[in-house]
Amino acid sequence: MASRKREKERPGPRTGGYEGPEVLTALLSQAGSPHGAEEVAEHFRTASAAGEPRSDVIPSLFPEEPRFDSPEAARRLYANLFGLWDRVAAGLGADADEPVLVETPPPAPERGSVDGRVLPQEFVEASWRFLAALPEREVSRLRDRFQNLQPDIDAWLGEVELPEVGGIAAHDLAFEAWVMFDRAFDERLGDVDWKELRDLEAEPPALESLQPALAAYVAEQLENLQDEEPAFGAPERAQVEKVIAATAAALTRAVAED
Repeated sequence: MASRKREKERPGPRTGGYEGPEVLTALLSQAGSPHGAEEVAEHFRTASAAGEPRSDVIPSLFPEEPRFDSPEAARRLYANLFGLWDRVAAGLGADADEPVLVETPPPAPERGSVDGRVLPQEFVEASWRFLAALPEREVSRLRDRFQNLQPDIDAWLGEVELPEVGGIAAHDLAFEAWVMFDRAFDERLGDVDWKELRDLEAEPPALESLQPALAAYVAEQLENLQDEEPAFGAPERAQVEKVIAATAAALTRAVAED
């Protein structure tokens, strides 16, 4: 369980041009963002904990290219966003000047930190804890990234035979496996080909022999599902296990050698 702690006293943040939550919310709306200042502050807090740079996070606030009436309007919005980012980094919220009491999320596993092609047990452990602590909208952003970067996996999952009970779990576990591979191997992870998945789906290599730490995590999740869903029996579990084994095999092959 994540511990709750108050940030230690530190020098005040570099608030820059931050003018408060009401002003920032209005500026965001004028530029085409659906988010308010409080929501942006929470998003910044999660992204900062995951080690994401500010330059990658701010564009994600806008579903389309932001629109401005003038260069001054653009400068004012970004000055407010930069100021809020600094406030959040200093342990402050969008509104109050006092340090906020937040639940410290588990650190994100270091991107690109795994050598070879096998996920270590400690990396799998850190990854699922990190995922479990993410707000739902951050998980949704990751799912969008998964679909954009690995469209063939997403398309194959929509076509492969899955049981009615356990189908959602198969999609979730395939997504989580990709998150682990993506963070572990970063730029060494290439695109998975749909044809390779089709070739693997009938008889994939055993997950235990290929990715033992991931296999242990998948087994635990499927055991939990069997406890919760009486209709999820041995045949249904075998179907899901085969799909995850094929996904993991394809992802493993897509990792370039060191």
